[in-house]
Amino acid sequence: MQLPAWDTTGPKMTFTGAVTRTSSPSGLLAVVATCGLLASACGSSNSSSKASVTPSPAPKAKLITSVDACTLVTAADASTAAGVTVTDIGASSGAHTPGACLYGSADFRTTVIVEAQVYPSASAAASITPESLTAALKGANTTGTAKVVTGIGDKAVEYTFTSSGTGGTVIIAFKSNVVIIIAVTPSTDPTAVENLARTAVSRLPSS
Repeated sequence: MQLPAWDTTGPKMTFTGAVTRTSSPSGLLAVVATCGLLASACGSSNSSSKASVTPSPAPKAKLITSVDACTLVTAADASTAAGVTVTDIGASSGAHTPGACLYGSADFRTTVIVEAQVYPSASAAASITPESLTAALKGANTTGTAKVVTGIGDKAVEYTFTSSGTGGTVIIAFKSNVVIIIAVTPSTDPTAVENLARTAVSRLPSS
């Protein structure tokens, strides 16, 4: 079953509804979808004000043209971060979402979700803050804290949350014009998730 891809033409980059309906333990997919909405909205807002903030002519930076979430984070990588063996649920079920990879344990109590999206520019990164992330995620029935994490891409924001009694960690990492969202639940070791994000960023093609 081929699922619809993200729409990045406006502030509505969302994780596939079909996957959300079938894979919604602990509200994690709602959290990831909210993160996607936040990143997309910021990117859209920046692009709409481009005319007023365009700098003086300068050499254009080379942009990344395509990414594969399942290549950035493999099942082995996800298993290491989660502490249990997880497999590519999308591949095994035939339900694949372009730009996203869903890993899960055999009992689906442990999940690792990876989303990677190419944007026309890197302007969205400047608009994401721990405060805006925390505010947006409150609408996904979660409680937690957000912070900036250094040493991951150009910028990274980490959100440690509790949803339906289960803890998890979400990281949004920015590198050039690519936004990577990684969510792991349950997660008691944010450092492992941070290392997973570093691995994903290191595998991005050179811009």
